[in-house]
Amino acid sequence: MKNTFEGINNPNLEKQEKSQAELREALNKRFLGMRDIIKQATDEYMTALQDGSFEDQDGEEEKSGESSKDALQNKIDGLFTRAEKIKATLDSKEKLPNFTDSISAIYTRPDKKIEIITLSIEEKLKESCSLYKNTKLDIPPDFADSIREIWENNIDNIQKAIEENGFDDILLMPANLDLPDLHTKMTEGYETTDEEPNFKSAGSFASAKSQNVDKSRIVLVHKVQNLNDNPELAKTLNIKGEDAIKSEILTLEDYLVFQRKYFEETNKHLDEIGFTWLATKAGARLVGAYWSPSKSRITVLTDDLDDLDGDLGARPSRSFF
Repeated sequence: MKNTFEGINNPNLEKQEKSQAELREALNKRFLGMRDIIKQATDEYMTALQDGSFEDQDGEEEKSGESSKDALQNKIDGLFTRAEKIKATLDSKEKLPNFTDSISAIYTRPDKKIEIITLSIEEKLKESCSLYKNTKLDIPPDFADSIREIWENNIDNIQKAIEENGFDDILLMPANLDLPDLHTKMTEGYETTDEEPNFKSAGSFASAKSQNVDKSRIVLVHKVQNLNDNPELAKTLNIKGEDAIKSEILTLEDYLVFQRKYFEETNKHLDEIGFTWLATKAGARLVGAYWSPSKSRITVLTDDLDDLDGDLGARPSRSFF
């Protein structure tokens, strides 16, 4: 397959115009979808009121419960404001823009500080195109259009996931990537990957299996070098694999792309300290990976699902298809 991204000005990256009727229908779906998002937030608030979650707990700072209550109230207010703006736009006669390029979300960190996270899908498409072009990765000709469609169809849930989890970066993943080929291209220029014996004996990259990699997808991630650099990610250290995969975490495919992307942007590597479970199986075992600074290469390993290690955690993610 010929790589269709020969540069960021390639016609494949141009947005396809939609009619005003199509745009208005899509916006109305977003408005209706806000009901479930608001209900979930208000239910969370009512539950917290009833179970005392807004009261100061033992070991917490004074007024920490009040801060949590204020943060959730601000979140609910923001959701209502967003819904009101969508409704006002629907009721107006103004021409709708063809595409919603960016999201700005308010994330309340564990220390109660507010962080505004802004992500532009067009900017991320350009970054991805550049990465895939430079690594000579073959991707389908409709990749950009499929990503834009996923973005438009899921924009409110994407924003909600950012507000709740603080995701501050995006991976744009093509469907049906050949894992051995992806590995080769994403590790070009590194020392040969260290594959531990259990990973090799299970068939290596050719036999490793991940779910939902047959679809183009947007993957929300934390742009953090090591798990212990982020308080929320640090909480995953010493987690069993069977518990890690109960929530969404990166697949091996995601990890290889993220590792290369992070290096291209920072000249550093993910997981130079500690290592991470991945939502990929090699035989009956779960795959893990990290960067070995002393050897200048990725190490890929497998562990039993009930294994524990103080340096082993997970990278939470959220995928949209």
